[in-house]
Amino acid sequence: MLIEPFIFACAGAVAVAVAYGGSLFAAQARRLLDHPNERSSHATATPRIGGAAIMAGWVAGAFVICAFAGDIDAAGKLARLALCGMLAFALGYADDRMSFSPVWKLAGQVVIAALFVIFFAPLKAAPLPWAGEIAIPAAVGVPLTMLWIAGFMNAFNFMDGANGMAGGAAAVGLAWFAVMASFTGAPALAVAALLLALSSAAFLPENLLRGKLFMGDNGSQALGFFIAAFAVLGVNWTDGRLSALVVPVIFLPFIFDVTWTLISRFIRKQNVFEAHREHFYQLIMRLGGSHARVAVIYMSLISFSAGAAIFMLALPASLHWLTPLVLSLVFAMGGVAIYRRAARKALLASPAPSGAALSAAE
Repeated sequence: MLIEPFIFACAGAVAVAVAYGGSLFAAQARRLLDHPNERSSHATATPRIGGAAIMAGWVAGAFVICAFAGDIDAAGKLARLALCGMLAFALGYADDRMSFSPVWKLAGQVVIAALFVIFFAPLKAAPLPWAGEIAIPAAVGVPLTMLWIAGFMNAFNFMDGANGMAGGAAAVGLAWFAVMASFTGAPALAVAALLLALSSAAFLPENLLRGKLFMGDNGSQALGFFIAAFAVLGVNWTDGRLSALVVPVIFLPFIFDVTWTLISRFIRKQNVFEAHREHFYQLIMRLGGSHARVAVIYMSLISFSAGAAIFMLALPASLHWLTPLVLSLVFAMGGVAIYRRAARKALLASPAPSGAALSAAE
């Protein structure tokens, strides 16, 4: 898929204009309001329909590409990807309105992941320590792909709790991913990722700068799906040149935060399914950090991780695992420092009495 620079420039401009205009409209329409509660980091009711603006921007940009690039095969791929993304958006929108239980939300995510596998095939290869790049049989690839997509959709959703953090991380991370996809032989994927990066960036003025609009689950579910799907497509469309670990490494700051928090709460016998305020970004804000500071920290960590992913691609596939390992050790040092400060301020829930966590779950 070779796209004339003028066509892509037009598509990018359309994506930004639609996403930004949609964000302005959504902020002023004040529909689907998020009212503050004891866990909230905002003080006034705020619309949480920003995901609609992001999706509209991406779909509009993708339509321009499909209409004028002259590549029927690429247009079909973008259309199928858009369908899955719209379903993820619809799932999040329904959750915003009706507050699904975790089981129903997971069921919806699994259905979307299954549809993606039907449309595009499961993950076909991955690097293993010392063994290098290995082919993954369908019997393993199908459940692995579905687990990855559903898992990352949840992880991204968990991390959408500070103005500009999720949208900014998506914009920065997807821009870096687009560069890597372009240089590894997946121009169609690079275009799809960059259009989503531009749409996410266009959402930030109303979200990060003015605090008048939230992404909502409709946005975090859609973005989480696209990012996870790009990881699989990057491997399959480049014959493994774009490692399966690229997206997990780029978004390791999010994945590490979620993983650390779940393990920490499990060790302290807290109900891991219960809403809380113990993610690193939440603790930073409770320790006095602003939304903007948190967003900048995570966007910087995403950029740092993307640089590590580029370095990783220069290594033999058998050594790719070293990159997430080293990054995790670096993040762990920062995590320990944050948890120590939070513990001194009594911001972490104390270990539950024996049987309490079980009773809470029941």
